[in-house]
Amino acid sequence: MTIALGADHGGYLLKRDLGRALARAGHRVRDLGTHRPGPCDYPRYAERVAVAVSRGRAARGILLCKSGVGMAIAANKVPGVRAAVVSTLAVAKKSREHNDTNVLVLGAVALTPVRARRIVETWLATPFAGGRHARRVQQIQQIETRYCHRRSPSS
Repeated sequence: MTIALGADHGGYLLKRDLGRALARAGHRVRDLGTHRPGPCDYPRYAERVAVAVSRGRAARGILLCKSGVGMAIAANKVPGVRAAVVSTLAVAKKSREHNDTNVLVLGAVALTPVRARRIVETWLATPFAGGRHARRVQQIQQIETRYCHRRSPSS
């Protein structure tokens, strides 16, 4: 699976660790930055990953910053993206089963590398449940259609 990976300075070290783990697991990793630990602006990296997922250049995306909140807000502005901040295995599973999330957002300050890898593994392995959840995801997409101006996101 192709996975777009992005972080700001707050998630830089954990991103490097996750990128290596994903590659070892056989995934194709598209590291969309940041590529250094110095201060930077998270919306740039959230947009890059979200656009890669939205345009089908990556099957899924993973974003990291200190809390995860800013990344999730920014990523969810891109049409077709369903990003969720996840900090537990149970929420990772439910976010996939019930919400068909395609971007996982992690708060780097609250997670150890081992815990983050377990969350990512769970999230990647969990299929969307469909059924009544498909109806709800469709309702989310209808809201997006009503309120989002459809324009080509920048690359």
